[in-house]
Amino acid sequence: MSEHIYTHDDPPNQRHLDQICSALNANGVVAMPAGCSWMFCCDAGSKKGVQRMMALKPDRSEKKPLSLVCSSISMATEMARVDGMAFKVLNRIVPGHFTVLLPSSRTLPKILKNKREVVGLRVPNESIVMAIVEQFGRPLVATSVPPAPSGQNLTMGYEIMDAFGHGLDLVIDLGEEIEGRPTTILDLTSGEVDVIREGAGDLSRL
Repeated sequence: MSEHIYTHDDPPNQRHLDQICSALNANGVVAMPAGCSWMFCCDAGSKKGVQRMMALKPDRSEKKPLSLVCSSISMATEMARVDGMAFKVLNRIVPGHFTVLLPSSRTLPKILKNKREVVGLRVPNESIVMAIVEQFGRPLVATSVPPAPSGQNLTMGYEIMDAFGHGLDLVIDLGEEIEGRPTTILDLTSGEVDVIREGAGDLSRL
């Protein structure tokens, strides 16, 4: 049975953080705000959790790179091969509303249990997300919350609970409406900055 948690992030509620991390450690799937949009998350190393999360988005292409939510550039460099150019870009845009595509690190296939050559990395500027990832101690795999089966764009936690609560363990809610803008996607795999999608991330920071 999923649970809808109303919490706060200034400072984070420690009891809620413990509950969220416990759910993630048990192959759980949670919905949480990520600044510009809502996202589904689970433990990046949980094959069962990833399968459960992707079942909530059956139309998502399997060829699309998975996004990992990290709490810092340091954590991101453990997941991807970050050269000098990429490091400079990350320093300009992190934290923020960006997803950065980079070549996977040698250890990432063991963590994600697949052989994807490219990974998307996010370091959001949402305090509750950072607190969760920092306490959890390892990246979360994430995907944006899709519209409801009716086609309605979901902006409130209770709407996500109604539409997807059957497949979630927790909905983490700060009580705020979130517009649902996509992140800006930057492809750094070629050694240059290629803007794949312009979204909420401000390109003037590059």
